[in-house]
Amino acid sequence: MKKLIPFIVAIILMIIGFIENKHFWETKFGQAGIVTCITLLVTFITDNYGKIRFHFITKWLHGKKDIRISIAYLYRIKSGNSYLLVKSRTRNYYQPVGGCYKTLPGSEQKFEDLGVKPDRKFETEKGIAKNDLRVYVKGKYVIDFLKWFDSKKDREISPWREFCEELIDTSILPWKQFRFIDYKFKDQVRSPIITMDNGGKGMFIFDIFDLVVNDEQKPILEKLQEQTASEYIWATDELIQSLGHDIGTKQYHYEISPHTKYAQNLKWSKENK
Repeated sequence: MKKLIPFIVAIILMIIGFIENKHFWETKFGQAGIVTCITLLVTFITDNYGKIRFHFITKWLHGKKDIRISIAYLYRIKSGNSYLLVKSRTRNYYQPVGGCYKTLPGSEQKFEDLGVKPDRKFETEKGIAKNDLRVYVKGKYVIDFLKWFDSKKDREISPWREFCEELIDTSILPWKQFRFIDYKFKDQVRSPIITMDNGGKGMFIFDIFDLVVNDEQKPILEKLQEQTASEYIWATDELIQSLGHDIGTKQYHYEISPHTKYAQNLKWSKENK
């Protein structure tokens, strides 16, 4: 209601101007109302340009097309000047700890209403990934699907599961000291609707979290930096920005995933789609 008040005031001004003179745009009240309306309209378009554009692209331009949407969370785990990255379980590169959110019982009806279909092509070492928020949604339903996700209803909301699977279960970090962790949400990175390698359309969303270590956990991470293993690496910001390319030696010491850079910079990079 508060947002409508300025528009109501502008309309009242124009009505007062009309009462004074049928050519209300020639009166002071009418001119004030017109200027106010134009200012509010320009402000609305400026503030909501991205949303208006996204609405047009999803509901009109690609309304009948399947859009592949992947929604995940990523950790930035820092010690000193380096960040902990783990070896991908499906690809030959290193990436931040994290993975796709999962749905919970109760989401079935919403998915049926929106025609949401799971991506059955994605496999893990345990087989086809189940209940992952890696799905196909018709363009016209994308906004409704994202509203459902933002509501946090009937879906996983904690990033603990992947932390446990990738660092505790693999014994990279000890269970006792890391069975309880603190983390803080930093930002959400959303890609635009992009053209995938297979020619289809897709969108990626990443929730970025920073691990907050306590006095007991800090020395463990520092000690881990002194060790080497194929399951993980420690990478500086400079190495992450170049996706593993060492400017000094002009070689790739490691392959680093593009979404590592998204997490680091808290924004989508068009050149690394």
